[in-house]
Amino acid sequence: ATMRSVRSFGAHLGMPLVDELLAAPPLFVRVSFEVSVETEWGETVAVVGDAAQLGGWQPEHGVRMTTCESTYPIWRCEPLLLSEDRVIEYKFVVMNESTGTVRWEPLSHNRQLEFSGTEMQVVADWGSPDALPPSSSLGSLTMPAHSDGGMPRAPPRVDSATNTGAHGATCADGGAGTAGAGTGTAGAGASGGTPCRLLVVQQHLPFNVQRAADGSWGGSWDEWDLLVTSAQGGRHLMGSLDVEVIFVGSLRQRVPEEAQEEVTALLAKYNCSPVFLTEHLYNEHCDGYGPTILLPILHNQIPDRHGGGKGGDGIYVSSLYAAYVKANEAFAEATLRLSRPGDLIWVHAYPLMLVPAALRARHPPAHVVISFFLHSPCPSPEVWRVIPHRAELLRGMLAADVVGFHLFEYARHFMTSCRRLLGLGDHVGSEAAGGALSIDYHGRQVTITVSHVGIDRDVLCHRLDLPEVQTHEARLRERCRVGERIVVGGVEMLNPLQGAQIKLLAYEKLLENYAMWRPRLTMLQVCFPDRARPNLSARASADNRLVVRRIQQAFGDDAIHYMEIGEEIEPESWTVNFRLALFRVIDLLLNCAMKDGLNLLPFEYVLTKSVQKSSGAVVLSEFVGCAHVLNGCVRINPFNIEHVVEQLDSALSMSPNERAARLSKDYTFVSSNTTSAWLNVAVQDMRRARACLTAGKTPSRSTLGLCDFGTETLAGQPLPTLSPEALVRAYWQANRRLIVLGLDGTLIQQEKVLDHLKLFHDFIGRSLAPPPAALHCLQALASDPANSVHVISGRGARDLEACLGSVRGLGLAAELGFCVLRPHGDVWTKRELTPTQERWKDAARPIFERFMLRTNGVYMQWQESAARWCYHNADPDYGRFQARQLTTALKEHLKGAGVSISHSSAKCQVEVRIAGVNKGTFADAALLEAQAAAPVDFVLCIGDDEDDEYMLSALTARASHPSMLERLHGRFFTVTVGAKEVSHGRYVVESTRTVLKILQTLHDAHAS
Repeated sequence: ATMRSVRSFGAHLGMPLVDELLAAPPLFVRVSFEVSVETEWGETVAVVGDAAQLGGWQPEHGVRMTTCESTYPIWRCEPLLLSEDRVIEYKFVVMNESTGTVRWEPLSHNRQLEFSGTEMQVVADWGSPDALPPSSSLGSLTMPAHSDGGMPRAPPRVDSATNTGAHGATCADGGAGTAGAGTGTAGAGASGGTPCRLLVVQQHLPFNVQRAADGSWGGSWDEWDLLVTSAQGGRHLMGSLDVEVIFVGSLRQRVPEEAQEEVTALLAKYNCSPVFLTEHLYNEHCDGYGPTILLPILHNQIPDRHGGGKGGDGIYVSSLYAAYVKANEAFAEATLRLSRPGDLIWVHAYPLMLVPAALRARHPPAHVVISFFLHSPCPSPEVWRVIPHRAELLRGMLAADVVGFHLFEYARHFMTSCRRLLGLGDHVGSEAAGGALSIDYHGRQVTITVSHVGIDRDVLCHRLDLPEVQTHEARLRERCRVGERIVVGGVEMLNPLQGAQIKLLAYEKLLENYAMWRPRLTMLQVCFPDRARPNLSARASADNRLVVRRIQQAFGDDAIHYMEIGEEIEPESWTVNFRLALFRVIDLLLNCAMKDGLNLLPFEYVLTKSVQKSSGAVVLSEFVGCAHVLNGCVRINPFNIEHVVEQLDSALSMSPNERAARLSKDYTFVSSNTTSAWLNVAVQDMRRARACLTAGKTPSRSTLGLCDFGTETLAGQPLPTLSPEALVRAYWQANRRLIVLGLDGTLIQQEKVLDHLKLFHDFIGRSLAPPPAALHCLQALASDPANSVHVISGRGARDLEACLGSVRGLGLAAELGFCVLRPHGDVWTKRELTPTQERWKDAARPIFERFMLRTNGVYMQWQESAARWCYHNADPDYGRFQARQLTTALKEHLKGAGVSISHSSAKCQVEVRIAGVNKGTFADAALLEAQAAAPVDFVLCIGDDEDDEYMLSALTARASHPSMLERLHGRFFTVTVGAKEVSHGRYVVESTRTVLKILQTLHDAHAS
């Protein structure tokens, strides 16, 4: 059917065709698979077979299938192009990548697939040989007879000794995909195997330096830093990770330039490497974009306007962001100077969100793994979109190999923001295995992890026995009259988000409404200043003291004991031991934070009361991260004071047995989810990513070729990167050249195309045009009489001519080749339609309109050969859901209408197109036309998406004919843009920018 289309299309263009070239078999068949199979959590299903497109009997290279809640247990895969001229053998497999097991379909033989027509659908039940015969829209498919009386051929044997490791999987009997349901294991290699270093990048080093009176420099560890504080055991636990740990960050203390070398040498003794910023840049980084703009929004505080903390209307934000970028680049450069091949780089917190991207742009050494951990909350997309430079920050984080969060809620918000604000669509959550999450970003698999940091039980238990703790405890007990009164309290930062004032107001309301508690309660509250926002702390302190005075005046001085670090408590006295003594005294820990990401103080309280064997209750705001993991706590909504008071009264009235049961439940979590466990999980995630890098698997997976071309290219092998030098050399050796290029995603970045469609889709009469440099290069190539240059696109003829019509001598193919403007021509020609094909729009229009009415933001694009239902501006999740429903409805109502129906989540569209109209048909006809004029001895074809795969496959099939194969030896270049699983091309280039560089190289060769 395909060759008939080529013949009629070529005849319509008036091309002299050679009969022997038309004797070739069909160029490609579009096949989709569907299987019904029950799976366990973490398992995925794949189609594996003897064709390169099906992984060559290697399960990890097979075609992955997907399912969803509404269709489970049905698993489906996107249609793929198969270009075999033989019967293909295959089976379905179930894999669990977390355990490395592979479960083959329990059949005594392999399934077989024989091609007929151009589109097929295979429907099967797991383990059942009575599968539905594959259906075809353009021809029926029959099951082949077997030479051994009906038993299919066995797949090739694979030696189990050579088929293990990071990529291999073996069946029980050593065969790959052989009969039986054997289970195999894949080699781990997750630890990386080789010694490495862990570079911990933070805004501030966990080490404080100071200058002595004699001018020498000394220092000590910062006990308040998460990764080195002895309270959580971080410092000694970092040494148990079997890696060399080096801290990278700036110093809180200003160091004169002449002393920086001496301080660097001092810090090196403690495995610390400083990042020296100018005083102005340091202040801008510590007090600017991060704390003023980012931090409030990360905690769900949406501002009326972005004034940069200066009372303006946003005019300062750009300068603050410029300083933020400059500081992040300084951290990246300092880290890069230290890095070596195989290092693990662990970047922390919101002040350094752009460091992963800055590192990636500077090309770190081989097999370096970059991980980013966000310790603050991650808001929903509706809040995240308020952040200035929101897309840049998301891309900065996605430049890491691993992105970590404390809670799944934060990870879910991040992934949804990537899907909605970056338009990543189905790339978010791709290739999840064993509970792992990932995002496919520019050909890399970015792993998303969830792990809550903990505390170290042994360290805190040791501290609780120290005499200093007992001394502090005795003083506090006497002050609070423990035994006579129940002590309610806690520790908060002087920041409105931490909710100290809400706590005081709720306590005041409790004493007002519940007279029974007035003589029986006292509050012990400690607040410490926010070092990054001293002005905010001063205002919060004044507000708190106003409430405290009101409580004392109404209920007496013993009703509340309020202390601030730097006022009632000397900063030197506020130590970990003081804090633990405070927790030993407090009977009920109350937290009323409006939003807080990481707060380990409730963990310390639970451990303290459990070791103390004393009753204690924890009342936590539901907006605190640890409230999601401490299931024994009483949760409150701090925005409802009456609710807080009621829950506080309930907790105070709780029976001793219930308090003990709740505390025991939380102690189980605290004692098992320790700092050590968190550190090991984080490092293990990085090592696993490094193992994948070393094995060449992910996150930068190679694109596998699907087509043989003589002896130069073999199917199933990774595609090499196109060499511009080899291309130019072959270009000048040729006498007759064919150049066929895609447009969107090839000459223009696909992201820019989608952004343009969202803004201007039907308003200016044309879509986005290629950059002027590309037009200039196309003009130079099209002006050479030895060249036949074509650009093919899915756009309409008018749109394509508006964008590229100024390039003289350039051939244009609109609507995937339905409308053609030949090189140096001035009249568009169209393909002839059958009466059935002319009537399909009448049947499709009511269905499109019905789904448009129920989906806000969608619009239609009507072409002569196609119709597109576009949902770029719709809600991405709802739009994608409606698109799937629309696709099903169209397939049901347009059977036998001579059309093909496809849904592209990447392009946000559902398309109905006349069957047989594709880029492969046009590209094959263009090659035949050029060949008829003069023997073609150079072919360059570049495309990026599934539509382009048709022309890559068609040209390869045509050029493989004996009459062309020898002449095109070394001068046949089919190129796919961007990394992908598989392609029919022979070469791969990184991006659209690389394509433009290649065209510029050919242009420069012309000019010389």
